[in-house]
Amino acid sequence: MTFVNLIIGVILGVMLFESRSHFLLGAITGGLIAFLISKLVRLEKKIASLEKNIQPALKTVQKSHIVAEEQKVEEEELEATRYEPAKPVLEPVSGKIDELAITIPVTHSEPSEPEVEPLSIFVAPNRKDPLLELWNIVLSYFTGGNVVVRVGIIVLFFGVAFLLKYTIERNLIPIEFRLVSICIGAIALLVFGWRLRLKMPEYALILQGGGVGILYLTIFAAMKLYQLVPFGVALALLVGLSVFSAALAIIQNARSLAVIGISGGFLAPILTSTGSGNHVMLFTYYALLNGGILLTARYKSWRELNLIGFIFTFGIGLIWGSNNYQADMFASTEPFLILFFIFYVIIGLLFASNQPLQHKGYIDCTLIFGTPLVCFALQAVLVKPYEYGLAWSALVMGALYAALAWQVFKKGSDAMRTLVESFLAMGVVFGTVAIPLALDGRWTSAAWALEGSAIVWIAIKRQRGMARVFGLLLQVLAGFAFLSAIKEPSGIIAVINGYFLGCMLISLAGFFSSYRLYLQREKIETANVESLLAMGWALLWWFGGGIHEIDAFVHTNYRLAYIISFFSISGLIGFVVGEKLYWGRLKHVYKIILPILILGGGYSLINFNSRPSVYGGYAAWPLVFIIQYWLLYKDDESPFTNLMKYLHLGTFLSLITLITWEIAWWSDHMVRGGGIWGLVPWGVMPAIFVMFLSKWHCSLSWPVSVHKKTYLYSGLVPVVTCLWLGTIFINLLSKGDPWPISYAPLLNPLDLSQAFVLIAIFFWALAVHKEFSIYPFNLSRIHLFATMGATVFLWLNAILIRTLHYWGGVSFNLQSMVTSDLVQTSLSIFWTLSAFAVMLWGKRKSVRNVWIGGAGLIGIVVIKLFLFDLSNTGTVERIVSFMGVGGICLLIGYLAPMPPRIQEAAEAE
Repeated sequence: MTFVNLIIGVILGVMLFESRSHFLLGAITGGLIAFLISKLVRLEKKIASLEKNIQPALKTVQKSHIVAEEQKVEEEELEATRYEPAKPVLEPVSGKIDELAITIPVTHSEPSEPEVEPLSIFVAPNRKDPLLELWNIVLSYFTGGNVVVRVGIIVLFFGVAFLLKYTIERNLIPIEFRLVSICIGAIALLVFGWRLRLKMPEYALILQGGGVGILYLTIFAAMKLYQLVPFGVALALLVGLSVFSAALAIIQNARSLAVIGISGGFLAPILTSTGSGNHVMLFTYYALLNGGILLTARYKSWRELNLIGFIFTFGIGLIWGSNNYQADMFASTEPFLILFFIFYVIIGLLFASNQPLQHKGYIDCTLIFGTPLVCFALQAVLVKPYEYGLAWSALVMGALYAALAWQVFKKGSDAMRTLVESFLAMGVVFGTVAIPLALDGRWTSAAWALEGSAIVWIAIKRQRGMARVFGLLLQVLAGFAFLSAIKEPSGIIAVINGYFLGCMLISLAGFFSSYRLYLQREKIETANVESLLAMGWALLWWFGGGIHEIDAFVHTNYRLAYIISFFSISGLIGFVVGEKLYWGRLKHVYKIILPILILGGGYSLINFNSRPSVYGGYAAWPLVFIIQYWLLYKDDESPFTNLMKYLHLGTFLSLITLITWEIAWWSDHMVRGGGIWGLVPWGVMPAIFVMFLSKWHCSLSWPVSVHKKTYLYSGLVPVVTCLWLGTIFINLLSKGDPWPISYAPLLNPLDLSQAFVLIAIFFWALAVHKEFSIYPFNLSRIHLFATMGATVFLWLNAILIRTLHYWGGVSFNLQSMVTSDLVQTSLSIFWTLSAFAVMLWGKRKSVRNVWIGGAGLIGIVVIKLFLFDLSNTGTVERIVSFMGVGGICLLIGYLAPMPPRIQEAAEAE
């Protein structure tokens, strides 16, 4: 059907107009007819379906009413007074589908009977398709009323047009006479129609419409084709005729007259066209016609009249522009486009405001949305030669629609809500489009992000879920658009450049959206999740932008100091702002500082191989710890107790590590890399913390006084563990070179530090037991002291080995120590003396387990002598071993015999 109508339209355009532009107009007309027919078929199907659905309801209502009447009649037969019940009255179903009502009043003659309210069935009104309405008007014109007269007036109109064309080509009658005669005939039609307006209203309106159309045609021809009427006079006549036809239509409430008059006016220049292409005169004429439509819209909401003007104005304008527009015509074309845009914006506004009360605020979507879209498309062609022309156009249109939305919102009622939202939507759309047309990718993204946050805010206030999601998605889109422009230059000034400011604006938009959603978490089901996602997005851009800025403008060695300072200050700002705004989630941002401390320290150790204070660290690290502990102090009553415990632990351990690292570097640096000096602080500094907290934890203030177990026990457990493991490994592997001083047993840096470490661990174990009634690591008393004794024994053996290395000349390696008679003899005698001391203490304290431990050590020495030393007894060292061990054993038997209980048990056996 569409294809057939297109062919018919093309043929009609060729036959009537013999012009390329009208050839196209005919094709468009045919396609439009096909579209309208399909719409009509669909509408008829809907009508049939609706009638089918309403019939059961009608039957049910009628049946229930009949039953009620029968019951009433039976009751009345028992009464003295009889009355005839009212029959149901059914209002005829009108042909309108948009509103159907069946009213059944049920009344009684007795005043004592309760009144029954009328029963009504309503069918919700449907939105009308504008093209379908236009088709209904055309169809009703040729199928209703006096068809012969209606067809006749159309034929007469075209006949006058062809007569003018014919007389022009052959010059048969003086042109002045012809035009005057036509005007007289048109006026006669008007007068005759006016006189018949009461007797034959339909016929009268047809005559008046024909007269108005003929006058349009004649005045335009006299002005443009024959130059008989000056432009000013013709302009005045056309304006007067527009006002006159609009007044006739309004006075008689005649849509058809308005439609006929305005259609004739728009067709006049087409029918009399000579192809000269004088667009100024054409658009001036159309402006006058649209002025008449505007005047009519001020009093009547005649949608078909508005649509006819819209289609003719922009349709003819589009055809003219595609064939004739040149860049040098901008100055004479742009004002008309602006004028037509203003006309139809106002007409759309008047249409919504002039609706009856029950339809107040009903908008014409074709005009509200079609006008800006069509005009913007045409504007894009006009301003194409200008670099920012389209950007300024979009910005002005966006501002105009935003202002209109605000004015309607201020002055209108709730019924105009749809119009307000429509204007606001158009303002947002054109504002969004203007940004990328005028700015680079970064500023475009930033502006979109701010716009998205504004949409989220308005959507929350207006309770619009889809708009809220759109605002959040627009911010995400802004972020990806920003990344697409990441290769553009960042600028030469730190902070004040497009990249950093763009990141900050995207971040601030995310923070704003997150906060507004956070406030609505109790009212909106998904607000909590949306707020969390928006905050994560904002933090990503905040920290990402800061790191990029540091990477771009700070020397490589100083970047770590700037990064940790940036994170710490950001956490401080977040906490302060969150506290002021009662935004709990933002207050927790500072908790990410601890991972940054750990990562920053590790990065510094790996890349710099230096001290933490280097490259700005002397200022950055103190600042970080001051801010961190201040925030922990302010947030001390946080409900997240476990998290706060780990934050205290992590910060405390990081502080010990960095201080120890710094002291160790200086110690090694001052001795110029000599021996053990670089390792000694790794034992001494943590031991100082352990000893300090063990001795004075009761007199310390916050944070130790409030979090005593966290700092005294949980915080020092990893420190003590590292010290103990360090003691084991350093005694096994290090020779303890004290260069530049000479080695002296015990009186050297390593042994002194080891002694201090062991003492600190011992005092710590006692403090933990005293404060919390437990021993560290959940060990029993015996196991704890056994571990401490074994550690001391290992340390003393290491002292002996290092002494033999420096004083006895034995190489410090495993093979040399095993094969050395001096080392083996010294170890045998030392172990035996150690066992003697242990057994003597066990004897005096009557602790049999300790005594047995010493006896076990004696056994190990004896086994060692007979398995390893017996094969080489010719050396003085081995003889000394046997004699020394034997003599000490005799001494043990005399001075430290088995404790009494053990001795008695042995004698009994």
